[in-house]
Amino acid sequence: MTHSPLDNEDKRSWCALGEEQEIAFINAHTFKDTVLSMNPEKDLDKYTFDMRINMPCDLKTIRTPWIYAKDKFGIDPKHAVSINQKDLRRYAELYPNIVIVFDVSFAEYRAIHFGTISHFKKLLEDGDMHKHEYQHRKNDTQGNAKISYVFDITKLPILR
Repeated sequence: MTHSPLDNEDKRSWCALGEEQEIAFINAHTFKDTVLSMNPEKDLDKYTFDMRINMPCDLKTIRTPWIYAKDKFGIDPKHAVSINQKDLRRYAELYPNIVIVFDVSFAEYRAIHFGTISHFKKLLEDGDMHKHEYQHRKNDTQGNAKISYVFDITKLPILR
């Protein structure tokens, strides 16, 4: 759809055009395991944010700090968490848009953080994820992860 140039001072026309473009964008785009929809609050407030996005998520409930993280990896134990290497690989392959939510509750630190595959790739590239091989799982046949990455959870955004 082509539009004639709009008057820069005609806010109503620009808002109407924006609404058309939002709907067109939502209708024209599909993503793997991700759904876009109009923000239902726009019915009440046309100036609120435009869309909602529904993405796959996985919850990691973290209740035990890595007490030796400072000695082994240089990470303050109150911020040290881990994620299994095999989980990250599986997520990246099957759910490229996944959001991983970390519910961290330690005596000295409580917060809910989130990360995407891109966040974890960046942490790896920057050397901020440290490989930990579980000594007692080398011959595991129960499906336990043999390798995890330990990292500082404060490097991921907080879910507010």
